Amino acid sequence: MSDNKPKVEFVDNPNPIAKKIRVEHGRDPKNLIQKADHAVRNLGGEFEEIFHQNVAEISKSMSEIKMGGERQSAALTEMRKTLHDLRGQAGTFGYPLVSHVGDSACKFIDLSQKVSANEIEVLNMHVDALKAISAAKIKGDGGDVGKELMNGLRKVIVKYNAANSS
Repeated sequence: MSDNKPKVEFVDNPNPIAKKIRVEHGRDPKNLIQKADHAVRNLGGEFEEIFHQNVAEISKSMSEIKMGGERQSAALTEMRKTLHDLRGQAGTFGYPLVSHVGDSACKFIDLSQKVSANEIEVLNMHVDALKAISAAKIKGDGGDVGKELMNGLRKVIVKYNAANSS
């Protein structure tokens, strides 16, 4: 009767990550968090330069997108990648406005079915917003200027959606 029963096998699941990390017992998590916060603050000064370089890359991609032709698709892909990276880094280093603009541009690219003059115009407004933030060195949420900028981009996208929903 017991010959047909399945055999039970216990498999010890190895934990390869345990070999790669060092656990220091007795360390206070608050100290570790403070250390990480300090490291982020130190890197924050470098973010302005990274942001400036990313805006230059995005601007170059925008120029290629405007020209059309065979480079347009590749330039759009490059722009999307740079915007994606920028929006992730910006929030970490105290630039949520940059994250919001980058997120808006990424979503617009993702949801666009084509690249016509209207799409190029909306993307260019996002690029101009990032250029303005970089030039004015706007940190944080940008206060009233940041709200106005985001409201303007939202209105442009709503207008674009209304024109393209018919």
